[in-house]
Amino acid sequence: MAGYILALDQGTTSSRAILYDDHARPIKMVQQPTILKTPQTGFVEQDAQQIWQTQISCAHDVINQAGLLATDVTSIAITNQRESIVVWDKKTGKPLAPAIIWQDRRTASYCKKLTTDTHNSQNDMSSDVQRITGLRLDPYFSASKIAWLLEHNPKWRARIDKDEIAVGTIDSWLIYKLTGGEHVIDVTNASRTLLYDINKMAWSDELCARFAIPMSLLPKVLPSDGDFGKTKKGLFAKQIPIHAVLGDQHAALFGQGCLDAGMAKNTYGTGCFLLMNIGTKPKLSEHKLLTTIAWQKKSTSLRSDSLSLEQIVQSGRRMLQPPKKEVTYALEGSVFMAGAIVQWLRDNLGMIQSSDEIEQLARQVDSSEDVVLLPAFTGLGAPYWRSDVSASITGMSRGTTKAHIARAALEAVAYQTYDVLIAMQKDSPHPLTELRVDGGAANNDLLMQFQADLLNVPVLRPKDTEVTAKGAALLAGLKTGLYDEATIQASWQVDRIFEPQMSSDMREQHLSKWQQAIDRALIVL
Repeated sequence: MAGYILALDQGTTSSRAILYDDHARPIKMVQQPTILKTPQTGFVEQDAQQIWQTQISCAHDVINQAGLLATDVTSIAITNQRESIVVWDKKTGKPLAPAIIWQDRRTASYCKKLTTDTHNSQNDMSSDVQRITGLRLDPYFSASKIAWLLEHNPKWRARIDKDEIAVGTIDSWLIYKLTGGEHVIDVTNASRTLLYDINKMAWSDELCARFAIPMSLLPKVLPSDGDFGKTKKGLFAKQIPIHAVLGDQHAALFGQGCLDAGMAKNTYGTGCFLLMNIGTKPKLSEHKLLTTIAWQKKSTSLRSDSLSLEQIVQSGRRMLQPPKKEVTYALEGSVFMAGAIVQWLRDNLGMIQSSDEIEQLARQVDSSEDVVLLPAFTGLGAPYWRSDVSASITGMSRGTTKAHIARAALEAVAYQTYDVLIAMQKDSPHPLTELRVDGGAANNDLLMQFQADLLNVPVLRPKDTEVTAKGAALLAGLKTGLYDEATIQASWQVDRIFEPQMSSDMREQHLSKWQQAIDRALIVL
């Protein structure tokens, strides 16, 4: 079966479109930047119209530059920045306010007040939020952003009652514009709003009421490989169906082939996003991590040649029923500062001219010695969640050089990843046997080797580290029949495996040094 998947990858700083062939190979990519605006302290916004215009422009350009026609495209897949929200006019399709981006912290005091007002009462909102959504009560997620917009635009209420206004995450906004009117959302993005019950697989009446958000404002939730509609007439030379939608980190987990419980991936970008597949049952974290829906898709059927007669009969009966949509869950932990540490060394301290020089500088010494860089520039993320901790460099001596600090910076990325993965191991019954990696810093061999040494498991780096768009494309290909399980397996090829080489004594020395730095920072407070 011939054909192409058009993957739309709408990120925080750019929109991209990538074409994948019938072997799940990327053949062409087009990218355009988007502009972040910070009108006030803590505010992070984007022009929703610009998000749409750059994304559709990339889609048209990538088809033209590949020398193809829209008729060659089998389906569209979407992956997107999560938690960011858009409010728009259903009739005109125009945004009513700037998109509020996931990094926005304007609702920090609002979230703190919700926590304080209900703490120690019978209606402890923080515990209710975790129980229902698997998340934390934090400005990071969508609900408080929507509540803020409604509070600051009271005239919208009458229009909401008339069903004239829609709200959605970035996937929802793009689908509405692509189809000319479908108001839907993928389940992975819904699970990041702080309004979705990951146990009942439905919007939560309770949380919508707590945040004073009318449920009529919210989009219809569909499985990750649901039928999201077709592109409206005239947008392309043919109407192309949208067959797969995944939030970016969920798409990366799928693209990394982490399809079995216990498999984990880490994306080394500005920060780190670690996700572990925990199977088909949600488990709330007891170690300050997030529980999220990894994806929901049509269940994989058993091969008929392996079935008994009775099973074949039962299978035939099941075919008369709608296919079951299996839900896969994941644990997630976020590290705030990863590649951003290297940027700080480059831009603020002038230690290097470009980020890729960090490895060469760090290799000038065999050890960071006693130097520890604690990168709490915006506090500590998972599993500590301490916004009041400050960054520090400790253990320096008269002989400390730039190389020692550079090496300590790379080690700090690995230490933070270790902390999150150990917390995941405590929450998950599945032992970690390997870590799959992607993102820009995954190309740093020194960092990847140190990561393998700390975790004492192999670190696997694939040849294609652009796994986010590919994850969404693979799911769309499975839905349409363009890809099968063999295609999925063949699409992930290892570039290098970093095997643990460090002795247990040396590993303990490193971890003890890091933990002492953490303890000192917490004690100071």
